[in-house]
Amino acid sequence: MSPRSAIVVIDLLKGFFKSNPTLPDPLDAKRLFATVRRVIDAGRERGVTIVFIKDNFLPEEVPIDKHFKIFGPHCIIGTPDAEIVDELDPKPGDFQIQKKHYSAFNSTRLDAVLRELDVKRLFFTGAWTEACVQHTVIDAFYLNYDISVISDAVSSPHRDAHDYALNYMRQYHRAKIITSDQALAQFRADAAAPGGDDRPAALAAARPSYAEWGRASRAG
Repeated sequence: MSPRSAIVVIDLLKGFFKSNPTLPDPLDAKRLFATVRRVIDAGRERGVTIVFIKDNFLPEEVPIDKHFKIFGPHCIIGTPDAEIVDELDPKPGDFQIQKKHYSAFNSTRLDAVLRELDVKRLFFTGAWTEACVQHTVIDAFYLNYDISVISDAVSSPHRDAHDYALNYMRQYHRAKIITSDQALAQFRADAAAPGGDDRPAALAAARPSYAEWGRASRAG
């Protein structure tokens, strides 16, 4: 049986694509959105969990947050900038998890949600490759997830930094650097594997209902 998988979409938010001189846009945004959309649509169709990570901040944090001292205020909760770009069109059942640090695991529910879903393998997409993607991959490595970074579904404003980060994650964090075509092939293979579509049902069947638990308690 193949391990359960999730696609993690990092910081593809409207506030990161505004031609802001203090927070430059990741390169090739249209191509990036199209590739990520293709990946998440194919994954969703085959039962892969979709997790959107959102770099979100309270208005009260504008004068104090350390990120804003580097990049300026961005992605403020309650504004359109804090929401996922329209091109990705999240669906009911997708997870949306807010963060305030580069790593999506730092002080968030991400690890708990993935473990509750019995997810073992993560496919990373999003931006920036050398910042929030790489920091999240580092934590995923120490949390013992199987890691794949989809090279044409991550981006940065800086081509050299993007390439360096991919090599760094491969060398030091055992990340598989794959293409979107390879990711889709993996989703198809997992769905075709024996028991591949039965995992959620099998997990539910293994847990007794409250009624069954009550009957067992009275019988004891």
